[in-house]
Amino acid sequence: MPKLSDDQKNYTVKKAAKRVQRNTRTIQRWIRDGMKCREVAGIIVIDHAVLMAEFRARCISNPNIKTRSDINEISQTMS
Repeated sequence: MPKLSDDQKNYTVKKAAKRVQRNTRTIQRWIRDGMKCREVAGIIVIDHAVLMAEFRARCISNPNIKTRSDINEISQTMS
C-alpha cells in the first residue's frame, strides 16, 4: 500500500465513506483491519491514495464482482 504523505488529499472517516460510497462503520472496520491512517488533533485522517488502494483491494476480493472490467469500471467512477 502507498505510504502516508502530507502532499496528498486527505479525508476524515466521514468524507472517506462518502468518497467510496460506503458507511462510516465500513471505513472504521478497514482501519481496524490495518488500513493506514493517522490522527491529527484527535481526528482520524486517511490519505487519498491509501483509501483508493484499500477500496480497489476490497473490490477485487469481492466475490460478487465477477470480471476485471467490473473492477475497472468501479475504479474509474471513483477516481
